[in-house]
Amino acid sequence: MPQIQPEIGFIGFFDILGYSQIMLNNNIHKTSQFVSDTLMNIPKDLISRLRNIHANDNNQQMGHPFDAEEWQRMLDKVQWIIFSDSILISMPMNPEMDALSQTNLYLAFSTVCASLLNQTFSAGFPLRGGISLGEFFIEDRCFAGRPIINAYRVAQDLEMSGCILDESADAFVSDLRRALVQNQQTEALAKLDQTTILYIAPTKLGEDERFRAINWVTLESPGFHAFRDDVRDATMKAFLMHNKIAVPSVQGKIVNTEMFIRHVLTNLQEWL
Repeated sequence: MPQIQPEIGFIGFFDILGYSQIMLNNNIHKTSQFVSDTLMNIPKDLISRLRNIHANDNNQQMGHPFDAEEWQRMLDKVQWIIFSDSILISMPMNPEMDALSQTNLYLAFSTVCASLLNQTFSAGFPLRGGISLGEFFIEDRCFAGRPIINAYRVAQDLEMSGCILDESADAFVSDLRRALVQNQQTEALAKLDQTTILYIAPTKLGEDERFRAINWVTLESPGFHAFRDDVRDATMKAFLMHNKIAVPSVQGKIVNTEMFIRHVLTNLQEWL
């Protein structure tokens, strides 16, 4: 039996807020259509849109720190597993890469995660998620590794639609920032600083802890919903579509999500 070869890289775990209500408040035909049209088509459709970012000569104007071939190679590294209402995304990384190469890989991974959060939100499937970094093993639908558990735990504790980085991923981004500052790689640093925003994210524990939260609000990318003056309506729509009901336990998540979107719009410029 061949020895299992784990990989080192990024892990993102996401699940759908209100999925049980979708199941309970719709017949099986509608539910299966939702799942088929949205969840099962997400990987192919989302990656296909992101591949088109470099399909024209405007990519340099859009500020990408990498070329078209590198962008395609990085997207090819992304792996997906979808089961029930959960989505597991992974992307291996060579820890021996230099800081700029690691930054580019992280930019690609965070773009995929941000696009996933934004597009599912607009489709009425708000997600909560966590991102971790470390050693993992994935083969078909079997997976194991501490970062998978950590990303799951972070996601389950979040009381809003969004995604936060755990300690390992946060430390990784902090180390990247220091290296980019030291090497005076200002363009990559500017892009890195737009991928996340420091935020006191609401959690079940209720502690006032500051996290790095993925910016899924302001992103110039194909298929991305740009929030402007419709923040409240868009948030309510995402949480109420597909016959979902804003029961008391959900109302807090709606408010928390709206506040996060407004915070990003106030403090970050559009990126990518």
